[in-house]
Amino acid sequence: MTPLANAHLKNRTRQRWLAAVLLASFILLMGFPGHSTAKLESTPVAPQNVSNDLLGGPALAGESPLKRGVHHPASAFAPFLNIVPSQDGTELYISAGTIGELGGTAFVNIGIGPTHDKGSYTMVYSDTVQAYVATATGFTPNTGASGPINITTTLGLDTGAVDFNRAYVPASTIQTIGSIDGNLELTLVSTDTVTFDTYVAIVPSYAPPGPAPLGYRFVGSSYSVRAAGALLVSDKPMSLRMYYNETTLAGTDPHTLAIFAWDAFNERWDDLGGHLFYDQGYLSVATSRFTTFALMATPAWRDDFDDFSGLAEVSDVTLDVAHQKLILAGTAISGTAVSKPITPTGGIASWGSLTFTRTVDPPTTTLTVDVLGLDGTKVLTNVASGASLAFIDPIQHPALKLRVNLSSTAAGETSALDEWQLAWQVEEHRVYLPVVSR
Repeated sequence: MTPLANAHLKNRTRQRWLAAVLLASFILLMGFPGHSTAKLESTPVAPQNVSNDLLGGPALAGESPLKRGVHHPASAFAPFLNIVPSQDGTELYISAGTIGELGGTAFVNIGIGPTHDKGSYTMVYSDTVQAYVATATGFTPNTGASGPINITTTLGLDTGAVDFNRAYVPASTIQTIGSIDGNLELTLVSTDTVTFDTYVAIVPSYAPPGPAPLGYRFVGSSYSVRAAGALLVSDKPMSLRMYYNETTLAGTDPHTLAIFAWDAFNERWDDLGGHLFYDQGYLSVATSRFTTFALMATPAWRDDFDDFSGLAEVSDVTLDVAHQKLILAGTAISGTAVSKPITPTGGIASWGSLTFTRTVDPPTTTLTVDVLGLDGTKVLTNVASGASLAFIDPIQHPALKLRVNLSSTAAGETSALDEWQLAWQVEEHRVYLPVVSR
């Protein structure tokens, strides 16, 4: 290679690397609505030219262990994975953080299509964003792309493979974009959601960008959902679905689940809530954000009455499906409904508050809520919304039930229960170290 060609190659390598660092800064420092600027505080060192031979041959081949839709986690090497498409659709900016700086050299290996043969790219650690960054090139514009991705190092570390999906989103289109494993779906529900051509990339991460709040537990993987460039919000809300199964629940009641969005600027998880579709096994919520999402089990049990899944006993009570309310059935003048046992998982320090929303109209109707023990005995009657149940002994009552009582003096008239929720405080496990003094 001539000196001029060699210099040109080095310059292109440096430009791509700097582009990756800049976009990673946007990803990690500005990943929340309303914050749209970032500043690099130091100048990183240019990457080394490392041959793929260091990987022991081709990074991705047809018979490689990177199987589509299969995640082979490596507990010793589990970075937070984030990928952002370029606006022209030809590149992917990739970052892997939360692991600190490792010894050796790191590579990101990407495959596309049935052959899984795309390429391997050297990653460079950026002190600015505290993550390894790289730019994957050669993607075809105006079309979707998907395939396996993993990260390896010359010291033998390997994340295992997950599948990414980079979808092409033409301007003003209605479409659904999903993760390859089927656990996340994002639907652009109106033509003015995104009014210009763009790309959206979805990938499950090896580890979340930050720990779950105290008393919360991740259910399944966290998912990076990023739009091209530094686009952080859509013009109109989108519909987000996150699915669960018996394995990821690990005994957790689905009525304790909620969807969370990562606020990178404040380094915290924001509770988005979500409507539970019990029979279909997913939660749904409206969001305008492009960020990382996760499904978590929370220290609260909630029923919005989308169905009967949260009820154990029903007498002369039915669902107003159109308005998602619990009401008297037909011409009944009284009725009751009892929740399924509410049993905190992961330990309970004390019971929290009971809240509910009700409609008592017309005035010929009444609605009260009682708290029952696991055996159905009354613990509290006619409890007010917002009341604290902290005085109930969690050892004597490790599980509780709720009962609603509806009545009316006129047939065909009914009050309604819109939703109810029971929270609790979790046990804190602390380690006390001895103080050594001279």
